[in-house]
Amino acid sequence: MKAIWIALALSVSGPAIAKEIAGARYVEPTDAYGHGAVKNGEYAGLRIDYDDGTHNVIRFDGAVFEDTAPRLHDFDADGTPEVVAVLSGFRVGAMVQVFDFDGDWARPIGNTNPIGQRHRWLAIAGIADFNGDGHDDIAYVDRPHLARTLRIVTVGMAGGAATLAPYASAEGLSNHLLGTPEIEGGVRDCDDAVPAILTANTDWTQVVETVWQDGRLMSTEVGPYRGPESFTPHLACE
Repeated sequence: MKAIWIALALSVSGPAIAKEIAGARYVEPTDAYGHGAVKNGEYAGLRIDYDDGTHNVIRFDGAVFEDTAPRLHDFDADGTPEVVAVLSGFRVGAMVQVFDFDGDWARPIGNTNPIGQRHRWLAIAGIADFNGDGHDDIAYVDRPHLARTLRIVTVGMAGGAATLAPYASAEGLSNHLLGTPEIEGGVRDCDDAVPAILTANTDWTQVVETVWQDGRLMSTEVGPYRGPESFTPHLACE
């Protein structure tokens, strides 16, 4: 990946102003990558907003953000969130990318290995501590239209950097239909229960629940798939 080019919304001189990440969204729709896996889902920039009213826009040379929306999550339990996005390199395809505030502006701090081929995408399913080890993880479907493999990476934070280490996978699962604007399913994370990842099966006929059990991922069909609303009852806590 080539050097990052970051456009700042505000010039700051003197000591850094204390502020926190308050929100994030993709900006600057583009057809430079031309994949079309997600309807209207390719953007040149990631805008990160702060609680003092400022913002910055992060752009990459040779990559776009290919996703439905960035996610905010506090991985290091410091009371302020990091930002999770999907970045697609023009040559290497998609990867999960994490951003954090460095005292002045947000910057990229870690990513998964890219898929390795142009126009190959991944769809994030959700974030939770799926294996109960006290560290939050990111679950995503690797190539939901081709490989259809659910993968989980644990996020480690140290020294201003993030490591995204894979530890589990399950095949035959998908959470996105080619050319549609939304990722379907998600994560049910309820008190006193193992977090469950909800996806569809390979041919989108069944809703599938996947949980960590006995040291591995276990997938169970829990009902027929008849549309996005089929996931709703399975995502609700009792």
